[in-house]
Amino acid sequence: MADHHTDSGTHRAVALLRGINVGKGNRIAMADLRSVTEHAGCTAVATVLASGNVVVTDPRAPADLRQALESAYSAAFGYDAVVQVLTRDAVAAAVDAYPFETLDEHHDYLVFSDSEEVTARVLSDMTDAVRPGTTESVAAGPGCVYWRVSRGDSLGSTAAKVTAAREYARHLTTRNLKTLHKILALG
Repeated sequence: MADHHTDSGTHRAVALLRGINVGKGNRIAMADLRSVTEHAGCTAVATVLASGNVVVTDPRAPADLRQALESAYSAAFGYDAVVQVLTRDAVAAAVDAYPFETLDEHHDYLVFSDSEEVTARVLSDMTDAVRPGTTESVAAGPGCVYWRVSRGDSLGSTAAKVTAAREYARHLTTRNLKTLHKILALG
């Protein structure tokens, strides 16, 4: 897979914010999110949907960029920001390797984690939680857990409850495969 660089040698990255614009809390306008991201030093900033998907060009390593963005978002928006930062190529590789057939009336998700240990525990717990005889499926991915679930069960299935566990909150963020395709389309 090609590395996506700009002429200045900087890299494309994807920042996935956890827990914004869901319910009544942490409402952030995308124009404000883009502005704060630019002030944090990123260029070519674009957002996808209103759920905290930001594509940027930035020379920093993902861990350094994460720290900068979490600090900037926390200060600007007054909440404890949690951001997963991945290279664009890492997102593309995870999307390309999605192992399940896309079924009608189902959602296809990637649950990203910033910790190999957490990824392993979440994979094990989600696998154990999948109800036998259903089309719900879980598999390991590169830095993520793949998850296919029936529409209507995204929040209610036992596997879904694993991703919502307090012990994992700072380590996980979930994105729909369709949303990730939109993110990747930005280049």
